[in-house]
Amino acid sequence: MIRGINRFSGCFVRSIGNNSNQQQQTYRGIISVAKTTSFQRRSPFSIFNENSVITLRAKKSGGGKSNSKNDDEVFTPWKQVDISSVSSQGDKTIEYVSRELGNIRFGRVGPELLERINVETPSGNLLLPHMAMITIKDSLTLNITLYDSSLLGNVERALTNSGLGLNPQTFDTTIRVSLPKPTQDLRQKLIKQVNTISEDAKVSIRRHRKDGMDILKRYKLTKDDEKTLEKNIQKITDDYIKSITKITETKLKEINSN
Repeated sequence: MIRGINRFSGCFVRSIGNNSNQQQQTYRGIISVAKTTSFQRRSPFSIFNENSVITLRAKKSGGGKSNSKNDDEVFTPWKQVDISSVSSQGDKTIEYVSRELGNIRFGRVGPELLERINVETPSGNLLLPHMAMITIKDSLTLNITLYDSSLLGNVERALTNSGLGLNPQTFDTTIRVSLPKPTQDLRQKLIKQVNTISEDAKVSIRRHRKDGMDILKRYKLTKDDEKTLEKNIQKITDDYIKSITKITETKLKEINSN
């Protein structure tokens, strides 16, 4: 029995030894393969082609197929857009309103009433203050003394056609201009005239605003810059409208207080 066990042990040992040799050879093979082969860690998404993955990422981040139309757009900074014409035209409108309303008098007169009278002469058109000296005789009367008496007829026609309701009278080299005595009917006519001038001026200001908005169409602007310029133009418009309203109210107060 002991001999049998020894034989079995010997076989077992030889078997183990053989298996051990095989395993050692296998390990040596694996190690040799590892030395000559570089293992790469693959992503779970390795089934995709690398180029296709990069393309997807590029598209997701906006760096893929570019929109050449948007890339080529060049916007003008809003500070480089010239809208000064809106203000310059508004200034001219204010000057017009002040001049026209200044010519409207009720209950008293002054030399400024005749400052804008344009007289036709052989040498061309001249403003009356350039041709004569204007003085106050009383609250309703002005005296006009011409530097050249040969132009009396020209001045009379200009005064009559001025639309101020003047009735000029000539005395030698002097023309006397008298305003009609104030009446309630005349007061109402003047108030209507003032309001008409005021409304016409406001319409003109709004037209300048439209011209300003048309200027913006000539430029390539971002939406924010366009809104900024539109607000600036609107503010300019509102300021001129307020100025006209203030001038008008002052003139109406003057008419109603006399």
